[in-house]
Amino acid sequence: MSRYGLMLLCGAASIVGGAAAAQDQPPAPGYVPAAASPSSSALGDVVVTARRRAENLQKVPVSVTAFTGRQIEQKGITDKTALADFTPSMITITGGYPSEFAYFALRGQGPAFGVTPGVIPYFSEVANPIGIDGRVGTYFDLASVQVLAGPQGTLFGKNATGGNILFEPQRPTDRFEGYIRGEYGNYNDRRADGAINIPIIDDKVELRVAGEVGARDGYTTDVGPVFPGKRYDNLNYDSGRVSLTVKPTDRLGFYTVARYYYSNNNGPGTVLQQLNPATIATYGAFFPGLDGALARQQSLGVRKVSYDLNEFSKTQYWQVINHADYRVNDNISLHNIISYSQFRDYYGYDYDATPFQLGGQSSRHIPVLAPNVFTEEFRIQGKAAGGALDYTAGVYYDDQSWNSPAGIEDAYQLPVSLFLGPIPAFVVQTSSSHAVFGQATLNIGDKIPALAGLTVTGGLRYTWERLHQTIEIIAPPALGGTYNSQYPSYTFNIDQAIGRNANVYLAVRDAFKSGGINAGLPPGSAFATFPPEELQDVEIGLKSQFEVGGVAARLNLDAYHGDYSNIQRTVQEDVGGIELNVNQSAAKAVIQGVEFTGVVVPIRGLTLNATYSYIDSRYTKIVGSAAGILVGSAFPYTPRNKVALGVNYETDLGDRLGTLFGSVNYTYQSDFSTAQTNQAQVRSLPAYSYVNAELGLRNIAGRPVDVALFVDNLTDAVYATGDADFYNSPMGAVTYTYAPPRMFGVRLRYQFGG
Repeated sequence: MSRYGLMLLCGAASIVGGAAAAQDQPPAPGYVPAAASPSSSALGDVVVTARRRAENLQKVPVSVTAFTGRQIEQKGITDKTALADFTPSMITITGGYPSEFAYFALRGQGPAFGVTPGVIPYFSEVANPIGIDGRVGTYFDLASVQVLAGPQGTLFGKNATGGNILFEPQRPTDRFEGYIRGEYGNYNDRRADGAINIPIIDDKVELRVAGEVGARDGYTTDVGPVFPGKRYDNLNYDSGRVSLTVKPTDRLGFYTVARYYYSNNNGPGTVLQQLNPATIATYGAFFPGLDGALARQQSLGVRKVSYDLNEFSKTQYWQVINHADYRVNDNISLHNIISYSQFRDYYGYDYDATPFQLGGQSSRHIPVLAPNVFTEEFRIQGKAAGGALDYTAGVYYDDQSWNSPAGIEDAYQLPVSLFLGPIPAFVVQTSSSHAVFGQATLNIGDKIPALAGLTVTGGLRYTWERLHQTIEIIAPPALGGTYNSQYPSYTFNIDQAIGRNANVYLAVRDAFKSGGINAGLPPGSAFATFPPEELQDVEIGLKSQFEVGGVAARLNLDAYHGDYSNIQRTVQEDVGGIELNVNQSAAKAVIQGVEFTGVVVPIRGLTLNATYSYIDSRYTKIVGSAAGILVGSAFPYTPRNKVALGVNYETDLGDRLGTLFGSVNYTYQSDFSTAQTNQAQVRSLPAYSYVNAELGLRNIAGRPVDVALFVDNLTDAVYATGDADFYNSPMGAVTYTYAPPRMFGVRLRYQFGG
């Protein structure tokens, strides 16, 4: 069966399961995803769901960066790096695994080796930490992307120490409408996406089908001798969604979305940056020519490489989500979300990026990652005290299992692989999580006129977790264990409106990131498990939106201070007389900073926007054996300065020509560390900046046809976005992942119906 045949079959299955009410049915069934909505201001209003209900962005007392579907297109956000570059305090992690994986760090909270990420994407309100959302091929037909900064442990649960990224797909509507868009560019870039919305039964049953396919030649070429002509950093993917709403009554609604994602490409074109002389001295006799590998790579530049391992990257993923909403009365609604997904990932990756077998891994038949995930969440939401109190309470459960062992079929790691050949390593893992939560917002000003505009929010969540993991290296037995943990998370906010144009707020909150297991250690080892991380955070902010002399502006500013404890780092410990790398609670730290977002419309048709973030981070306490590798180490994933500037303009050229539109966006990020310890050879990646631009016509000759010319990385800047540092291992290599070169092309879009 073809992939799209499977997608349509999933859509048929979703009809049986039902679907949720359309996004224009607040507060239930369903709610409005973030989007610009009409208002008297030239800026409009932005609706977000940062507190699991529809609210005006300017009234939410937390830091939120929201992109509408149109803004995603205007800014050229088609991959994880672009999304991060336009979001204050956020970066993407691009080194050490296939480049399409979508892992993020926000306010210094990101992934560490062998532990859980601290920023969790959500798709249609369901947590999805495995790195699908945010990849190329996942930005089509979105209503919005919302980035919530800071701990979100009360309403969004475990692992939300850095924040959450909410991907909201367009829901079915009551109109026959849709679009199709095509793109062609250099490197033989071919992409197409589109959607069709069909109201099957007026105001009762609505269907939407959307998808994207894409392919592009790689911009990094293998010059041999093993794989001459092979091109890395290519694209080859397809992705689809089928969603259905069923509204049997005005009170009851169902919304089901089924989606599928598939990619199969040649892997990343990582580039050798440094090679330890000790590795050359030790293994040069086994690998003739190793002493000249670095000089040869430097002569080739960053778009030509030479590998010994056959790289590839293949992902298969599908998910079904069902929302059921029931409005009990005007003040109470019930909401249930259930989901199931399967993820399979296979890849071959040349760690050292040389034509010599220093290090790498490959898994063609057994997936490297293979989780099956079931989630269930039930919420009750409503109003009380004459509408002055908004509350949300609920229960949550998830279960993750791997039906069969996953892992690495062939791992090449000096010196073992030199004598034994490739080494297999297989993992089996199961985990589950339970939680109860509640949060309420009281509008005190509604009850006490002297305190007009004052609201207070409080929330609490309690989580129970269980993790079981075993690993088998080379041969049985498999070693591992079970780890149980439980912890509370809280939030407290005070928000004061200043007239009709501004709000100031104070947020005090915390969240936890899961603990884990050092699988592979002998039974009874003192280092078998490590506890959860905790981040306690205080944030103050100002949100304002106003108009002066015909100039509309939205200016938001916040400052935060976070105390970060039980930080999980990989350290060396003596285990039975052998020095092994284990994950431990190694340190405490402080992470603090300032973020600014501004939008100004000085004249009709012209929009200026800017974001800026500053981060100050440092370790404050290091415990045990971690001192030797953390003292003097910079805190990772925290660029001190980030800037994004944009200009958008559109003007009507008349019925014959249509609307002229254009945009220019500039991004700058200062240097930042990716090093987990001071043992890393590379202490920071250099600063970079780039410019994207677009120019086009909309509604040409009064027809619903748009055409646009685009260019990404206008100046063809060459810069690294990530690294893999094995310098102080026997492999001895440091590799860089580089951003794409200048990309340009044309997009055509046709809108129908509506």
